[in-house]
Amino acid sequence: MGLFGKPDPRPAQEPVPLPPAAAPAPAPVSHARATAPSKSTVLGEKTRYSGKIDTDEPLLIQGSFEGEIKSSSEVEIGETGVVTAAITARQVVISGRVNGDCTASDKVEIRASGKLTGGIHAARIVIAEGAEFKGTSQMASNPRS
Repeated sequence: MGLFGKPDPRPAQEPVPLPPAAAPAPAPVSHARATAPSKSTVLGEKTRYSGKIDTDEPLLIQGSFEGEIKSSSEVEIGETGVVTAAITARQVVISGRVNGDCTASDKVEIRASGKLTGGIHAARIVIAEGAEFKGTSQMASNPRS
């Protein structure tokens, strides 16, 4: 309708579509640990090492190791790991093969794929169904060093 009640002489115009709203910028991707903590030190699957490891960081062994391991953190023997050593740590997790004594101030865990031949001295011991353990075990709140 035009001015003063008269019809508008201009042709009807199609409404001009508005540009779509800009999509919000994606949130920055965080590469922080989302699940289990990553291991600070990793001995790779094709690595063989003989000697002594003394660390305060988490350790993952996927390769072959012979000697002695001391850690104030967690030591994990991965499924491909083969270790002949005495292991002393806060926590020992075995998914591969270990021949030697494991002493932990917190826990020794042998997962289903794990095999341990040797003694366990820990505050807590977890042995999964299917795991292999041949040796002695001793639970104490202060395992011997």
